[in-house]
Amino acid sequence: MCILKLNSNKCKMINRSKLGSAVQGVLTQAKQERRLICGLLPAIAHLEKTSEDVLLCVLPLTRPGDAATHMQTVLLQAFCYENYIPVIQVDSSEKLAQYCGLAADRKDKPAECPCAIITKDLDVAIEADQDPPLSPSEQELADFYECTLEEFPRPIVELPR
Repeated sequence: MCILKLNSNKCKMINRSKLGSAVQGVLTQAKQERRLICGLLPAIAHLEKTSEDVLLCVLPLTRPGDAATHMQTVLLQAFCYENYIPVIQVDSSEKLAQYCGLAADRKDKPAECPCAIITKDLDVAIEADQDPPLSPSEQELADFYECTLEEFPRPIVELPR
């Protein structure tokens, strides 16, 4: 994804309060279409092989005191940034795990998901030199990423329950 010139009107029209629902919808659709990869190691393995077919990376906030996960997350973000893969940060690894369909290992501890990547829909018939078209929600998240690229701290999308 190349960022040439931001359309300020497009950025102003993004409703940040509804982005959580957009993330939920994109994750649900990608899961149904088998385009969703959950977990740090599976995501890294996929990115290592074919990073060009990754549409979006979703990362939850890391818990304070979890230095190992924080370092892995920072490296994953850097890799995505270098490869023009939009990264959307969300508020909860538990909600992300729920949307990914991950089950808890133990009954007393909810499932967590350190990251999820969504791949492009390569089954869509397109010309060889073009990317597949984005769904409206995928486009909204890509626009949000582009519009907030220079914001610091990075905005966190609150996922619905």
